[in-house]
Amino acid sequence: MPVLHVIDANAPWVRSLVNALPDDWTIRHYRIYNPLWLPGGMHDVSRLGRWKRLDERTEEIYLVTPGWRCFESLSTAILNAFLPSRKTSSMGSVFLFTFPYYSAVAAIIRKRLPASLVAYWAHDAFAYYGFAPGYVNHHEELLVPLCDARFAMAPQLVRDYAKRYPEFPFELLHDGVSEDFISAQKTPIPCQLDSIHQLGGPVVGCIGQINGSYDWNLLEAASAVNPKTQFVFIGNLFEEGEITESIRRFFARKNVHWLGRLEHDRLPSFLRGFDICLNPLAVSDHNHRRDPLRIYDYLTTEVPIFSTDLDGVRMHREHVDLFESPESLISRLAEKPAALNQSVLESRRAYITSHTWKCRARQFADHVMGEAGAQSESENPKPNFHK
Repeated sequence: MPVLHVIDANAPWVRSLVNALPDDWTIRHYRIYNPLWLPGGMHDVSRLGRWKRLDERTEEIYLVTPGWRCFESLSTAILNAFLPSRKTSSMGSVFLFTFPYYSAVAAIIRKRLPASLVAYWAHDAFAYYGFAPGYVNHHEELLVPLCDARFAMAPQLVRDYAKRYPEFPFELLHDGVSEDFISAQKTPIPCQLDSIHQLGGPVVGCIGQINGSYDWNLLEAASAVNPKTQFVFIGNLFEEGEITESIRRFFARKNVHWLGRLEHDRLPSFLRGFDICLNPLAVSDHNHRRDPLRIYDYLTTEVPIFSTDLDGVRMHREHVDLFESPESLISRLAEKPAALNQSVLESRRAYITSHTWKCRARQFADHVMGEAGAQSESENPKPNFHK
């Protein structure tokens, strides 16, 4: 049965996808870091270069490299030392690459293990990551033709790739939500939110990493125009220089409450304490090419969801209120909305249960196995995973 090598598996939504694959898949996570960015600092040094068993079918390894922009050859050599050899590789090996700069590694796999399958998941718009101009396009031009299956997580990204690579189609593979997150929505509301409710006015909540991608002009105007509305933010504040200082000043407002970062499994109880779930991403080329994870978490709740008008959110328009102008959104944040009726809630529950990570994993597996079946009938056959 398939053995999936995930290069790399640092993003939690990447692990959420592959961990939801059918039980007959074996998972090998490659967690690749810069030496200065180990999540556990010196505590993780003992884990470097060692496979650790997570469960019966999943294991992971921590690796450090000097970086891919300036030290691509050395970083590739380090990772190559831990990749399976022709002798140790399973006949059902699948390699999933989650960043374009692993193109040289994909070339090694393609040459060393020609019977394996290679896939690429563009789980974000990498061209907006701050790389040097042309860096992402260069590596994607090398990587994309090497792949048997290609995925992108936002409709606009798929359209972009269709223009760039008409001969190499990309499958739309959205983000999702865990089934456990859905079932956890009945947990009690934390006392932190109870105290915020006592201040009066609707409680407008936003979860997710806090950075310059938000429409901070909109948020500042909303908090100023609606002083009785309480704005709650949960997430890590990403340091970005001047914009970070501006965000901290915003958090000092009397009707703004930053609760810091919380573990994801604690979020359902906080979401239950919101009167409105807000997605305040600014309208931009980058944000139009995103598939905000927070929307899927919001869809597990029983409260209205408000969002700026982004291409990646429009697929949810039957369940999310989209606002084309900042003024219309600001005015709607002034009052607590009426409770959603039962038919609306039932429709939302049915909708979100079709957007779980298990559904996404099934889509991924079906597409990859379909490619394996097609390749098994070609002149240069790949292994038939259906056997």
